[in-house]
Amino acid sequence: MEQFNESALFELYDAVSAEGGVSLIELRGMLDDFSNRPRSSDDVQAYREGRKPWKKLHDEIVPVERFLSATYAGQTIVRFPLNDQPPDAWVTADDGPAVGIEVTGALARSSVEVAKGLADGGAAPGFIGLQDDAKQSAFDAARSRKRITHSRKGIEDSIDRSITDRLEAKDKEKFFGQILLITAPIGSSPGRDLSEMAARFEQRAALLPFAQVFLIDSGIGKLLVQLK
Repeated sequence: MEQFNESALFELYDAVSAEGGVSLIELRGMLDDFSNRPRSSDDVQAYREGRKPWKKLHDEIVPVERFLSATYAGQTIVRFPLNDQPPDAWVTADDGPAVGIEVTGALARSSVEVAKGLADGGAAPGFIGLQDDAKQSAFDAARSRKRITHSRKGIEDSIDRSITDRLEAKDKEKFFGQILLITAPIGSSPGRDLSEMAARFEQRAALLPFAQVFLIDSGIGKLLVQLK
């Protein structure tokens, strides 16, 4: 089977950014192709870390597909401008108006540092609870400790603090009527009460100009929490 390399990636980018977009069914097929075809170890690691040119796929396209697959019909149309301007995607359902989807990541820098640990070989930290504004030296130290045990409360506090930061950062009128999708490592706290999690943030989310606000697990899980 032919490798999914940068050439195939750019073909995917061309398709999803075309004027008419693609159906959700078509997008699923493209991502299945990405998942099932072999990739070089360098490309696998670049995707894990969200490095260019894989960044748009990692940060925007995959989370949006997972969100849409959980909430929309297969004939829904989605287009990704890929132009570094908000929103990250436009979705059109049931012949209605296009609605923007803005994607942002809670503990996004932490996820990159966890991915870097996988490249080092051996035991790697499964969770790093440092906030995005921490110094690089702190992340380096966390990676060097390899895999350690975290308290459930410590994990949840780190996640919640970063989610709050993302909600505040996206409180801008230019997003009026759109959908906010926050990726977060929800699965790092298995069995967490998602209704309690929604209640924790719903008051802050209600103040945002977005029509809807969701949390989605940044891992391979299917956890989705609606905050607004």
